[in-house]
Amino acid sequence: MAIRLDNGRLQLVVAPELGGCVVRFDALTAAGPLPLFRPGSEAGHDPNKMGLYPLLPWSNRISGGGFDWRGRHYSLAANLAGESLPIHGDGWQRPWQVEHQGQTELRLGLCSSWQPPFDYRAVLTYRLEEGSLTVELMLTHLGDIPAPYGLGLHPWFPRSANVRLEAPADGVWEVDVAQLPTRWHRLEAGDPWSYSTAASLPAGRIDNLFTGWNGQALLNWPERGIALDVTTLPNLSRYLLFSPGEDADFFCFEPVSHDVDAHHFPDPMAHGLVELQRGQSLRQQWCFCLAEATR
Repeated sequence: MAIRLDNGRLQLVVAPELGGCVVRFDALTAAGPLPLFRPGSEAGHDPNKMGLYPLLPWSNRISGGGFDWRGRHYSLAANLAGESLPIHGDGWQRPWQVEHQGQTELRLGLCSSWQPPFDYRAVLTYRLEEGSLTVELMLTHLGDIPAPYGLGLHPWFPRSANVRLEAPADGVWEVDVAQLPTRWHRLEAGDPWSYSTAASLPAGRIDNLFTGWNGQALLNWPERGIALDVTTLPNLSRYLLFSPGEDADFFCFEPVSHDVDAHHFPDPMAHGLVELQRGQSLRQQWCFCLAEATR
């Protein structure tokens, strides 16, 4: 059963049993609810048709059917129909338990020992404050064998003809047909994929990870009169931008802690993964703050 939070300005609908996902996130206006995330259906059963879900114990794809860590190989099964590679971990596909529910705050818990070496407990908190939604995710490793972890959020936003994104980054990863990174290139002034200043989304498909971000972004819908300030704490330095193209009704701006397929880089920690010993934790916070549109 979906749970509704409401503080008079914002309303959030969460489905704990469906990966802890956000079904809807709306601004409450005199004209009715105004979607800030792409709206899903409370009767739906697919997190990929909703507004947001958490990414853990990693984000995006891992190649090769698994990875090596500290001299051992760990196999990972594909976990999404139509995808040949394991993607986004298991947190978005597991039922979460309600640990606390109030009018403006919801705390969910999850314990998972899905596939070695991942064995963890996670706490996911949604909180409405004035004109903002704060999402907090904490993960604690429970296994005896140290393991590499990463975190992220996968929100969908309404795409309109005039939507603008401002999210400064110093580089972007080019990808192959499997959406795996092939070559990093620096973003110079005038690059069509530079979002150092507010810019339109590309007309064609984009599914690429950006690096050297400062952890702050502005999503702006001038024709709707609204914007969202996105901040991360601690500041994340990476985000993934995805949209099938200009005819799509959504785009994804995903603040994440590590590069795509970081498990296969020579130095995975340099690409954002964090090795946790038993009892050690990762904590990340994201804030989506409603603002007036700029033109």
